[in-house]
Amino acid sequence: MTAEEKEKLLLSDTQVPDLFITQYMSSLTGSSIQIYLFMLMDRSSSSGKMNADKLSKKLGMSQSEIEEQLFYLTSAGLLERAEDGSLHLVDIKAKEVDRYIEARKDSGLETPPQHKSPEMMRLSRSISDTFFVGHMSFIWQRFIDDSASVHKLDPAVIYALFSALQERGKLLNKNTRPAEELREEWCRRGVHTSEELEKVLEGDRRIKDCVAQMGKKKRKALDGVDIEYITTWILTYKMEPDVPPFLYSYLRKVKNKETVTFAQMDEILQEWFSHNIHDVASATDYEMKKQAADRTAALTNVCGELFRKKLDGVDLKIIDKWANTDCWEEPIIRYAYEVLHRFMGSITLSQVDERLTLWKENGVASVTKAKQFEAEAKRKNKDAYSERKNAAVSSGAEPVPYMENEYSKEHYREKEKQSLDALDALLNEE
Repeated sequence: MTAEEKEKLLLSDTQVPDLFITQYMSSLTGSSIQIYLFMLMDRSSSSGKMNADKLSKKLGMSQSEIEEQLFYLTSAGLLERAEDGSLHLVDIKAKEVDRYIEARKDSGLETPPQHKSPEMMRLSRSISDTFFVGHMSFIWQRFIDDSASVHKLDPAVIYALFSALQERGKLLNKNTRPAEELREEWCRRGVHTSEELEKVLEGDRRIKDCVAQMGKKKRKALDGVDIEYITTWILTYKMEPDVPPFLYSYLRKVKNKETVTFAQMDEILQEWFSHNIHDVASATDYEMKKQAADRTAALTNVCGELFRKKLDGVDLKIIDKWANTDCWEEPIIRYAYEVLHRFMGSITLSQVDERLTLWKENGVASVTKAKQFEAEAKRKNKDAYSERKNAAVSSGAEPVPYMENEYSKEHYREKEKQSLDALDALLNEE
């Protein structure tokens, strides 16, 4: 830097508009303020065109950081970029004067609502007294104007917006950026009236409730991706807040999944949504029916394998009864088939059903209990047979009924026709 340049810097001043300090500066970053002040100084010195590359070299910032801060300045209406890439500051004082003049004209242009509507004037005074102790700056007056005229928000919605900002601790005196972000969010979600706002706030409460419940289930603080999932479940899939926690517990305890991810839950909740399921009761009923259908299909495959035949309507009714009424599992059905197959060549599902019914009447509900029951029945049959055989040999008395509890009298008479040698061979096979 030459001595002449140093002397110029020492004796020169850069004027900063008060509008920038009161209405813009609080919403900018430190780097963007630094760029704005440097461009003010450069404009006063008339040192030629300014561009991003020159700013990067003068201020020691990277090109990407310069571009980011220029975006903020352009969005705030403080900067314009020409076609050749050169940068120019907007005369914000002239801009504000033009706006004021246009608002006061009687040329048919729409004026800010509080200038012609008593309702908007009352709203402005109410917001000023409630949230700014009666001293609301012009920047907030303009925010209220834009909310009503540009974004078409009802007065009650505008007041609720200020209330929401205060509850969140974001109602800063001269920084409208949080208010603008919340306004954009509400408009994006279709809020313009009090009724629409109530629906949105109810959705937010439901999301908050679900987030709290899922946080307890997973025993951790949920991150942004998790909350996005929950927001979709509540607002898009229309799920009740207790449905996702129910699903999480169902997958862990009933389906025995050690790890449950939100992506896995999302697939199931999409399925429930497609079947018009939105509450825990409907979800429980749906899953029970689904399990029953899966169990029926599994038992149908097992019976087709065991009996090696095309199952008819009567067979399918029996299978449905086993799956959904008696709740028999595949292993005990296989064992019932094996027990009968020892004595019969051709077996029907009705005969297996009779054996299962006998077990059920005697409190048998598992393969282990069924084996104990069959072993006890076999012992009794052997004792009855021995007693009958000994009595027939010694005295020729009336034979002791063999397996009386197992067969009818007609069946017994048929069995009596068989020879004692055939019965001995049968017992030896056991």
